[in-house]
Amino acid sequence: MKIVCLVKQVPRADAIEFDEETKSLKREGVPLELNRFDAYAVAHAARLRDEHGGEVIAMTMGPPQAEEALRLAVALGADRCIHLSDRLFAVADTLGTSRTLAMAIRKEGADLVLCGRKTLDSETWQVPPEVAAFLDWAQATNVTGLEEAGGKLKARRLGNEGEELYELELPAVCSVSFPPAGATVDVEPVAEAEDRIAVWTAADLVSDPKPGDKRFGQSGSPTRVLAVRDVSPERARELFTDPAEAAARVRALLEERPAPEPGAAYDSWSVVELVEGRPARVSLELLAKGRELAGKLGGRNVALLLGHGLDGAAREAARHGAEAVVVVDDPRLAEYEPVAWAGALGRVLERERPHVLLIPATSRGRDYGPRAAGALELGMTGDCVDLGIDRGGRLIQFKPAYGGNIVSVIMGATTPQLATVRPRMFEPLEPRDGANAEIRAFRLDGAAEPRSRLIEREKGERAFELDEAETVVAAGAGVGDAIGELRELAAGLGGALGGDRSACEAGLVPHSRQLGLLGRAVAPRLYVAVETEDDFEHAAASVKAAVIVVFKSSADPVTGTADVAVAGDWRETLPAFAGSFTGTS
Repeated sequence: MKIVCLVKQVPRADAIEFDEETKSLKREGVPLELNRFDAYAVAHAARLRDEHGGEVIAMTMGPPQAEEALRLAVALGADRCIHLSDRLFAVADTLGTSRTLAMAIRKEGADLVLCGRKTLDSETWQVPPEVAAFLDWAQATNVTGLEEAGGKLKARRLGNEGEELYELELPAVCSVSFPPAGATVDVEPVAEAEDRIAVWTAADLVSDPKPGDKRFGQSGSPTRVLAVRDVSPERARELFTDPAEAAARVRALLEERPAPEPGAAYDSWSVVELVEGRPARVSLELLAKGRELAGKLGGRNVALLLGHGLDGAAREAARHGAEAVVVVDDPRLAEYEPVAWAGALGRVLERERPHVLLIPATSRGRDYGPRAAGALELGMTGDCVDLGIDRGGRLIQFKPAYGGNIVSVIMGATTPQLATVRPRMFEPLEPRDGANAEIRAFRLDGAAEPRSRLIEREKGERAFELDEAETVVAAGAGVGDAIGELRELAAGLGGALGGDRSACEAGLVPHSRQLGLLGRAVAPRLYVAVETEDDFEHAAASVKAAVIVVFKSSADPVTGTADVAVAGDWRETLPAFAGSFTGTS
């Protein structure tokens, strides 16, 4: 099996600083590293090669110094490397990058393309599905395990409602979330690797490259960064030894930091995804924001549903602010499959031409959304935390980077204008019984043929609860055998339980509930951290939380990102805090 691994060199996220005078990021002297998820991809590729034979080729696109990432890829097991380096490739967005990478993959040839699920600097999640769209290959994103069997690929991925096992036709593109069991990804670069690295320019991909070539770089990119802002929240950093006093202070802080108001104004479209047969909270949030955007655009707030058996969900969308509902109800969409869903969405975009389309930044939305955008070569901004409309009616998109403390302001040049949006960025509208909305069926002619087949789905861990809960409790490895007790306390607070990287690696919390830069970001009203790692990687999970409470054994001053810290044994302080906070003590 010939495997191409797409890798990228990124700035170390905890070393990024914002220059208030120039309103830009300070890049001078910032250490660079191989994107960790890409390191996982190379480790998976090396294991597949060792088990089944073949070759692993690492490929990167970047300036000359990006060669260091390839030296690390060699240390991780790559047999040889391709460095795409040309000024024509510079300042590409995800679509421009994906187009160039797909050209190079076609030239090299491959049975399988592996890459990380996202880059830690820009956190778009978009390149893998867009590359798959340009190649017209099968895809699986957010993959935790891979196995080649009988000329096909089995991929286990983290879905919205638990783990899913898919069988994919080859060739395929997969993005991975975790390393293979027992793999070591912290390695030193191979110093003598020049003979393994081939440098390709635009002339190696096309016969007629020219300045301003719209196949590459900024000229071939439909989105532009308008500005960069530091949005690091101010935290109170107050220490308490009395849990009741801490609970009172947390209640006061929550009152001082109200939840975002629902959209107050009345042709913005939002995809409504379902969990357990009902519209997910994130979809209702998009309908609320969509009403505001539609008011500024002078159009209607439209809900788009994909799937089968959608009558009840269509009525719920109307109750939550949709003025029109477009339903793509087809038995071929009953089970989620990315090629079929992206094909269906693409047909809607081509025939309906909505001005704006918002997609939930969920495991599914990050999968089918970018693939549809790539197939139609439309600009898309991923993982937005806010949205607006400029005077010309263009969608302004606010996209986080470097753990969420930095936000880029982005505008697209293509229409429809597409964005995926993180959960809990907006408040849903209050449902209105008897709300009238036009409900219209969209007939899906000539649906795309699926390239993968769902074999099984584990529904034991409902990870979507982390996106919907008002309170999230994060466990660290120090919780140990008391994880059951902490789970009960989280339920008593009406919250969902997650864990930092160390807790998940220790097996206390499922990987689908890992919180942090290498896991998932959440935005609850209240974030409760218990014995968690005090580092940037975990802190990135809770940047958008309204109030953060930390339970720690030390009485040292609070120096991290907490508003309130409670010192003492959490087994004693957390139950007392929970009782005071909920009024049950």
